[in-house]
Amino acid sequence: MEDIEAKCNDFLSGFLDYTVERLTSITRYNTRKFIKPQSVMQHLGSTTLIAMLLSDYFNKVGIKNNTEEVMRMAIIHDADEVVSGDIPHDAKYEVEFSKELRETLNKLTNYTMHTMLGMIKDKEIEEKYMKLYDDEKVRTSVEAKIAKLADIGDVIIYARHEKKLGNVSMSAEENNASKGFKSLLASILAENQVSGKNE
Repeated sequence: MEDIEAKCNDFLSGFLDYTVERLTSITRYNTRKFIKPQSVMQHLGSTTLIAMLLSDYFNKVGIKNNTEEVMRMAIIHDADEVVSGDIPHDAKYEVEFSKELRETLNKLTNYTMHTMLGMIKDKEIEEKYMKLYDDEKVRTSVEAKIAKLADIGDVIIYARHEKKLGNVSMSAEENNASKGFKSLLASILAENQVSGKNE
């Protein structure tokens, strides 16, 4: 029989120690002006809370989804940043060499996730987490789309808080994220044949 206490201690001194320390230390928006920094771990926590509420609400209005899966995707979706750090959206998607950069980043991400999850030393759990991570990136399931909606929601909230503190430079970030949120929400509603307005 497996020594459960020893295994739990292995998690604390291995995978969890490394991942939590790294994600708590890495600052988001590192090429932007900000007043109150946000770590990747703070972002993951906020995104997961938003994901839980959105998932529960969507279930209530007829958009059936697995809340646990949504939350699991939300908490793991940026785990690869333990190595890459937070790479600005512009660099990944809007500059001339973005396609080549994304291909390289995908290789780095794949290596990072397999190496990091390998620290768990339990193949079944490692594969489960890797599938969640991959599914969130492919974004074909309603759960993955809700997790992404929550991700964008946290950007909106953070930008608004920065603006309240006097950082007007985050207005563009809020506007772009709001457009993305509206577009993705409309897509989720359409795919599930749910109206977003009172009738």
